[in-house]
Amino acid sequence: MLSIILLSCHKKEIISTEKGTVDYRFIGTWELINGNNREKYTFFNNNKIVYSNDDKNAPNNNKVYTYEWKKEGNNYYYRLWDNELDNWSDFPIKYINTNIIKIYSDFFKKSYI
Repeated sequence: MLSIILLSCHKKEIISTEKGTVDYRFIGTWELINGNNREKYTFFNNNKIVYSNDDKNAPNNNKVYTYEWKKEGNNYYYRLWDNELDNWSDFPIKYINTNIIKIYSDFFKKSYI
C-alpha cells in the first residue's frame, strides 16, 4: 500500500511530445550580451529549450520561457513546452560554428561556464 502511494507521488520528467530529431550541435547554453541585457537559450537533449533574459535596466521585465523544438528536414520549429494546444512556429535558428549560433537576427555565443 505504501509503495503505491510513493509511486503515485513520484514526479516524472516530462519528455517532449514530439519524438523528433535532436540536433546535437545546439545542445548547451548560448548567450547574447547587449549592454545591460543578457539573453540566454539552453538546449537540452530531450527537445527542450529554456529561454531567459536578464535586463539590468528593467528587472521587472525579466522572463523565463520553456519551449520544445523539433527539426523537420532543414527547418526548425518551436512551441511552448508541455502545451499541445500551442501551434508550432518557425524557429529561425542557424548553426554557424561550435561557438556561434544565429537566432532571428542575433548572434549567440556558446557559454562554457
